[in-house]
Amino acid sequence: MILLRYFSRETFATMFAVAGIVLVISVGWRFSAYLDKAAAGTMTQEVLLALMFYRLPGFLELIVPLSFFLAIMLVYGRLYVDNEMIVLHSCGMSTRRLMGMTLLMSLIVMLITALLSLWLKPLGEQRVEALLRGQQQLTEFDTLIPGRFQALSSGKRVTYTEGFTPDGDLSGVFINEYKTIHGGNGPRSAVTVIAESGSTQVDSSGRRFLVLEKGRRYQGTPGTRGYQIISYEEYGQLVDSTVVDNLKTRRAAISTGALLEKDTPEAAAEFHWRISVILLVPVIALMAVPLAKVNPRQGRFTRLVPATILCFLYILMLSGAQSALEKGDLPKELGLWWVHGLFVFIAVCIYQWDRVAGVFSRLTGH
Repeated sequence: MILLRYFSRETFATMFAVAGIVLVISVGWRFSAYLDKAAAGTMTQEVLLALMFYRLPGFLELIVPLSFFLAIMLVYGRLYVDNEMIVLHSCGMSTRRLMGMTLLMSLIVMLITALLSLWLKPLGEQRVEALLRGQQQLTEFDTLIPGRFQALSSGKRVTYTEGFTPDGDLSGVFINEYKTIHGGNGPRSAVTVIAESGSTQVDSSGRRFLVLEKGRRYQGTPGTRGYQIISYEEYGQLVDSTVVDNLKTRRAAISTGALLEKDTPEAAAEFHWRISVILLVPVIALMAVPLAKVNPRQGRFTRLVPATILCFLYILMLSGAQSALEKGDLPKELGLWWVHGLFVFIAVCIYQWDRVAGVFSRLTGH
């Protein structure tokens, strides 16, 4: 029991440290992509932190098992290098007992992974989809950033505002829009509108208008003298919003119970993936125990790189099998079980090879 507490304390402390580092890198990479969207005006800044919070279970779904694998490699490797593991083996602790304690620790990691994969991740993705749907219903004027020229994705209109009033209205508005004339082959007509202030209003039919006050409207073709200039006290412009009611829900946002009710290859692939992430934990733990055994002269990181490559190969094969299952190239009954069976066989081979190498080393005296 004392050894189990010792191994658990060292392994989980290392696992949380590794998971924290990897999580910061992953979140930073994803957050930068959201910042680009916010800077481009396709997303408001207020939802960025909420999106990252709801995406955390999706990040941790694979980070937790991988961190556990690396923690076993680092902790057990250090124990071998410091000769602590050799002393423990001399006192009667067998490799089977070490594997048993490692599998007990893996049960805790399996429970955490199951909570993330089966419940928290779908719940978080549902919240993410709700936020993204709300963002897609916004207009360009809802995502304006003061002091920045903002172009629509079509590239036909550029909008600028100096700032916002305490009531949320726009001040110092500039809008430039291009319209192609003569069937698309002729020159483009430019419409430029400037105003001292502006606000969005909704009429009785539910249509949204941008109402500009005290400004001018310029319309004409660049390079010609035929410009029309209009001064106005109030100018209304219809604001188009994107309709997203028919967007398809992503599989990651479907609850596990709903997946079981669907008889489609896509639902089967998603369900098998969620179960596979859980089963991944004990299999990589079995592989990590013999792979972490190193000679004190070699150093604790000797087998870390090949072991990490083997672990990533496991995940890549699961991902490839999931894609094949989704396309119908694999039968649902076979699923992803064969990948787990293959790597269980590899883990047994590594363990037996390690035992044979140990016997050979004792016989030869090396």
